[in-house]
Amino acid sequence: MHITVCWDISAGSDRWTQINNQMKESLKGYSWARPLRTLYVIKVETEDDRQKIKDSLVSVIKSVPEKVHLIVTPAMSGGVYAGWLPKDMWEKINQRTKA
Repeated sequence: MHITVCWDISAGSDRWTQINNQMKESLKGYSWARPLRTLYVIKVETEDDRQKIKDSLVSVIKSVPEKVHLIVTPAMSGGVYAGWLPKDMWEKINQRTKA
């Protein structure tokens, strides 16, 4: 299974980097690929993993005064992503999305 997570941070560059690093800490321990600046395809084993990641990200958002928007997809098995990315990125995404 996998989920896709994406966020948008409304902050200047120093704070943007700091908040982004805090958000990325929520993904520690999971296998992920980052095809876009703040879009992550994350391999999860259970729905509980998805909930833990979501809760951790929301906790970071609540701890900062800046506006941060977040999307977390449902846990999915399989599926085929489409778009325009370097070939090696598709390989990295496929490693996390193959059922």
